Amino acid sequence: MVRKPAKMYRDISKKAYTRREYMGGVPGSKIVQFEMGNLSQEFPLEVDLLVDEACQIRHSALEAARITANRRLMKDVGRSNFHFKVRVFPHHVLRENKQATGAGADRVSEGMRLAFGKAVGTAARVDPGQKIMTVFSTPPYLEKIKDALRHSGHKLPTPSHLKVSKIKVSGRIVAAPKLVGEKVVAAPVVTEEAAAEPAKEAVPAKGAKGGKEAAPAKGPAPAAKGGKEAAAPAAKADEKKGGAHAKGGKK
Repeated sequence: MVRKPAKMYRDISKKAYTRREYMGGVPGSKIVQFEMGNLSQEFPLEVDLLVDEACQIRHSALEAARITANRRLMKDVGRSNFHFKVRVFPHHVLRENKQATGAGADRVSEGMRLAFGKAVGTAARVDPGQKIMTVFSTPPYLEKIKDALRHSGHKLPTPSHLKVSKIKVSGRIVAAPKLVGEKVVAAPVVTEEAAAEPAKEAVPAKGAKGGKEAAPAKGPAPAAKGGKEAAAPAAKADEKKGGAHAKGGKK
């Protein structure tokens, strides 16, 4: 199938046509991957690609822009040093009233004007100043990232510009991930509090082996409390027994 120029579908007209449950035969979207690079780490630098005009961007143009940016980032920055994200999705379904082309087509191509047409592809509708793609990374790679996004903007049917901003990362401290083949393995997450807290040394308990000797308890022992009271009944019992023997002797 011959691909028609973008100017046929660039301008926004009429309502968006997105209810796919009521239509059949919609071609699949060419762009299927929306996040690339290191997805497990937070970066303090954000570089955005913004469009200047309202337009429709076909799925083929989005995929071409994504491939261009991702290839340059992988080569110049490295997979573990950036997080690349595509921020739009081609929801709008494009329709076309197909007519005969070629020699002698003038007699058969006169059809109904503004016909509904058949689904031929999908596109994303964007507004002026909307973010199309974003790259998160660190300041040393800023120029390489700007160059990659600038080249990807040439694939879009609208003028574009870049915006650089610094973002505040959360309290997560993530070590650099390890690359195993082509996959990125996330490193263990360490919170800021755990990283800042010094290791506490074990202090031996009092009276334990190697520690200070246990101090003697103050005051009389618990068994000694009330000693006089406990001895008094015993002495009285002995006196009674002795008295009984004495009485028996007198008799």
